[in-house]
Amino acid sequence: MLDTNVVLDWLVFADISLNLLNSELSAGNILLVTHPPALCELRRVLGYPALKLDADRQMSILAQYQSQTWQPELPDGFTLQNLMLPAGFPRCRDPDDQHFLALAHHAGAVLVSRDKAVLGVAGRALRFGVQVMSVQQVTEWLRSEDFSISHRGG
Repeated sequence: MLDTNVVLDWLVFADISLNLLNSELSAGNILLVTHPPALCELRRVLGYPALKLDADRQMSILAQYQSQTWQPELPDGFTLQNLMLPAGFPRCRDPDDQHFLALAHHAGAVLVSRDKAVLGVAGRALRFGVQVMSVQQVTEWLRSEDFSISHRGG
């Protein structure tokens, strides 16, 4: 799963550091997960005046993102106010990013982020089975033999 800044870099700014991730996604070798809070955040951020995206472009980006993501079933009672995380699960310095960590936990997904606050909890989150990676780390993993063998039958 990708946090909002990575989604923007991928779909708005066409950041070349995400080319391999995009290729693997297009080939069906990886699956992106999302959930309603992430979609709401993306919708809100796409409307920021600094991005200078007209309404049609915003809708197009959101539709492209939704067409390339999957929404896993989350535990009954899951809300932004009740993320249903286990006791002792690390808290992100930015509470607005906690839902990304919760989704990664519940979906068993890797969270890819450029946010220092999110990356700062990576070690503690790993103790709960949640892997948080930077774009560089996920690119290295996608290039690795481990990924090749497990996802491409290599």
